[in-house]
Amino acid sequence: MAKNLVQSGQTLNFTAAAAVMSGQAVAIGDMIVVSHGDVAAGQVGVGHAVGVFDLPKTAAADIAQGASVYLKDGEIGTDNTGVYAGKAWITAGGGTTSVHVAINVGGV
Repeated sequence: MAKNLVQSGQTLNFTAAAAVMSGQAVAIGDMIVVSHGDVAAGQVGVGHAVGVFDLPKTAAADIAQGASVYLKDGEIGTDNTGVYAGKAWITAGGGTTSVHVAINVGGV
């Protein structure tokens, strides 16, 4: 094993600016994590930095499989003014309320 390995990079500690629910996507800089558990405002939580998660999406957004998606106002959409979230793992048409996202994959 490399002597300079710090960790596997699958999780990241974060300080919650506001209360966070388990499974909620949280923006940290220019990336997102998905909270492992409930975290009170001001407390440190653990966020998953890799994986595919079912996340709430903007109902009107029509998201194609493989599309770059962004977190904005707590929802996933294609509006690139949000924080880059990853790639849509499945197609999620307008009117649906969630989408599977491979988080922090691919970049923009």
